[in-house]
Amino acid sequence: MLDHERGRVALASGAVIGTWIWDITTDKVRVDAALERAFGMGPMTKPWALADLIGAVHPDDQFDLRSAIADAVARGGQYVHRYRIQGLDDQWRWVEGRGWVNRDAAGVPISLPGVLIDISQTRRVEEARDRAEALLNTFVEAVPGVVYAKDRQGRLLIGNRGTNELLGRTPEEYLGRTDAELLEDPVQAKAVMDADARIMASGQLEQLEEEINFPDGRRAIWLSTKAPLRDAQGQVIGLIGASLDITDRKAVEASHREIEERYRLAALATRDAIWDWRMSDGDVVWNEALTTLFGYDQLQSSAQWWLEHIHPDDRQRIDHSIHAVIEDGGHAWSAEYRFLRADGQYADVLDRGTVLRGPAGEPIRMIGAMLDLTERKAAQAALAESEERLRLATEASDIGFWDVDLVNDLLIWPARTKAMFGISAHVSCSMADFYAGLHPEDRQRTSEAFAAAADPARRALYDVEYRTIGKEDGVTRWVAATGRGLFESDRCMRVVGVAIDVTARNLVQRQLKELNEQLESRIQAEVAERIRIEDALRQSQKMEAVGQLTGGIAHDFNNMLAAIVGPLDLLVGRLDPGDERARRYVDIAMEAAKRAAQLTQRLLAFSRQQPLQPEALDANKLVAGMSELLAHSLGGNVQLETVLAGGLWRTHADPNQLENVILNLAVNARDAMAEGGRVTIETANCHLDHGYTDAHPGIAPGQYVLIAVSDTGQGMPAEVINKAFDPFFTTKEVGRGTGLGLSQVYGFVKQSGGHVKIYSEVGSGTTVKVYLPRLQGAAAESAASALVRPLPRGEAQEVILVVEDEPAVRQVSVDALTELGYRVLEADGAAAALKMLEIEPGITLLFTDVVMPEINGRKLADQALARWPHLKVLFTTGYSRNAIIHNGVLDAGVHLIVKPFTLQELAVRVRAVLEEP
Repeated sequence: MLDHERGRVALASGAVIGTWIWDITTDKVRVDAALERAFGMGPMTKPWALADLIGAVHPDDQFDLRSAIADAVARGGQYVHRYRIQGLDDQWRWVEGRGWVNRDAAGVPISLPGVLIDISQTRRVEEARDRAEALLNTFVEAVPGVVYAKDRQGRLLIGNRGTNELLGRTPEEYLGRTDAELLEDPVQAKAVMDADARIMASGQLEQLEEEINFPDGRRAIWLSTKAPLRDAQGQVIGLIGASLDITDRKAVEASHREIEERYRLAALATRDAIWDWRMSDGDVVWNEALTTLFGYDQLQSSAQWWLEHIHPDDRQRIDHSIHAVIEDGGHAWSAEYRFLRADGQYADVLDRGTVLRGPAGEPIRMIGAMLDLTERKAAQAALAESEERLRLATEASDIGFWDVDLVNDLLIWPARTKAMFGISAHVSCSMADFYAGLHPEDRQRTSEAFAAAADPARRALYDVEYRTIGKEDGVTRWVAATGRGLFESDRCMRVVGVAIDVTARNLVQRQLKELNEQLESRIQAEVAERIRIEDALRQSQKMEAVGQLTGGIAHDFNNMLAAIVGPLDLLVGRLDPGDERARRYVDIAMEAAKRAAQLTQRLLAFSRQQPLQPEALDANKLVAGMSELLAHSLGGNVQLETVLAGGLWRTHADPNQLENVILNLAVNARDAMAEGGRVTIETANCHLDHGYTDAHPGIAPGQYVLIAVSDTGQGMPAEVINKAFDPFFTTKEVGRGTGLGLSQVYGFVKQSGGHVKIYSEVGSGTTVKVYLPRLQGAAAESAASALVRPLPRGEAQEVILVVEDEPAVRQVSVDALTELGYRVLEADGAAAALKMLEIEPGITLLFTDVVMPEINGRKLADQALARWPHLKVLFTTGYSRNAIIHNGVLDAGVHLIVKPFTLQELAVRVRAVLEEP
């Protein structure tokens, strides 16, 4: 019944402590003397109960012991359980009880005989084994990377957490399976298994790099160390391995190789003598330029050799300066000195170096470049001699010499030139003095002429005549100046020229002009009459061409205006608050630019190419909101009356342009009433039937919102009404009108799908009726705030890419956005912009011109949004050419700011686009 073999071994080894028999029916236990001693009890005076024996067991083991005995009794057959008892030495030791539950014929348990075996030594061995196994498991899990073992067939026997991550499986899923069964890439699996088979066959340890594909698609390079797994007899029974992810290390190594290659190529390509000084031993490595520049046939020297080849008069200074940088914790060093050539001559050199330091700041290396200045010094000396000769020559004549060094921002004026600006000979001058000394009326064209001469693309002759206002004496003089730019490659280095005081010559010319004034007046009158007749003859032929040209002209003109308005707007914030004259000049220029912009908008309106932003509009509210503006514009001798219809339909139109239309009509009405009168603005719902539309081609029958502007003036004859909408036609005296007001009205109304009609009779006043289509269905009104708020500013993490093919406009946009606090990048076209977007993923807003060569702004935006959907886009244009505007209406979802724009307009528009959800 007992495990006889185990019992025999236990008896032979002396491990049996004693025996017992438990009578289950009477709960009496008989034990031998050895067992009594083992439990620390005296001789039995009466039979023991089972509880007596269990009470002598370690308290922590008593519950499990009862459960094990109960289970054996209930089950019958063998009983085995381990627990602790306390010996005579008061020490707890582990024992194992083994027995057999006997049953009677009815299957009722009647007895449980057994033996008690001392297993203390066995437990110590098992505990040591468990500790070793736990330590091994901990070690395997703690090792970075992948640790594994395989049998001869390549089946995995063990793997750590790294193995789980690599395979994307749990140990239960991969243990006992090969790489061919586990890896999705059969090529990769075969390569791994072939390498494993080779190592097991050779019996040698190998270290190899393996390319690994993770289940999530990542690719990595692993450095694997693999060795044969041997049994006690030394036979190879499998393979053990450990792998580390060296992907980052390989990338760093590749980067280092690339840097070293770049350094090598740069050293070969440059004409500078590149040197690398290692501080630890004083060794200096040179590039080939040491030979080509200075004639030394060597690529390596000591630092002392370099120092000894410095001119004796310079040596101490250079030695002190370079060691001051090295020893005082500096990084950059530069100096000019004379260096001995191999032929015994000294060369003037400019030497620059950078100190590379270790973690503790200790100098490790110093890398630098030595530039031969000999030719440059000779050229500078020759130039200085030439300039001195020129100075002597000009002083002997009436000519003043001038030289603008654009690289170093220097202005060279001899005494004669300074006198033309009313400046004493001993006073230093700069370009600021030049611009400040120009007459305000001549400053812009003179500045433009200078910019054209310095522009590498134009390289124009600087030939201009202007007035100066003496800085010290206030005298106005006339100066004629000519000059040219000096260029190196595509960069203007200097602009030089001469100036002559032509004040006396101009005085003589003016006197001569006065003598011929009457004759010239007659000739001018005849010429003017002939020109008027010829213009009238050509007018009808030009009308179609004007309509086609206005869009292009507006685009170019708006670009020029953008390059004027933007700098002026930025300049305002940089003016000295006390410099009232400068501010007045800027205000004059800004007002002129705004007037030019208005003229451009009128040209666009006439050609129906202005970008409209229509919205649901209540004409009554718009007219009511203009009351104060209209009253101010009409003046005190004109009475304003508004008649607004109840229940007026809404229309779909651009509110800003419609305000301009009403204001234009009201001002025209005011001008028609020289002695004052009344201007009436009415609104009404109306229906144009087929009879009316048949008589007026180009308008569809339907419901319209009517806005009528009437005056009590003298009215217009029929021939004037027929020409009223022609561009440049005006009945006003010269200087009071451009002839584009009603043309703008006509263009806007037609572009908005409406109709305009003039009703007038001489002596009965005039009424202009504007019909705009009714907006069907409900539409939300947009509320616009007229409050002037502080400039909305950006943050440095908000990155804007400016794309503009016009350099001046691009520069203004970059400066304005930088002024507003954004980080700004720039590109001169679509191709450069797309490259910039690839290398700068943090770009928040694409600010692009619409009309550009090759790829326009809309196509650029479409390509960019296809790759970066979350990119915000703001267009700018002076003329859209239907890229973002169709039928005169801005495309849905498109944001646009029209050139020229002010800093306030740009700040508000950019902020609105960035904050749009």
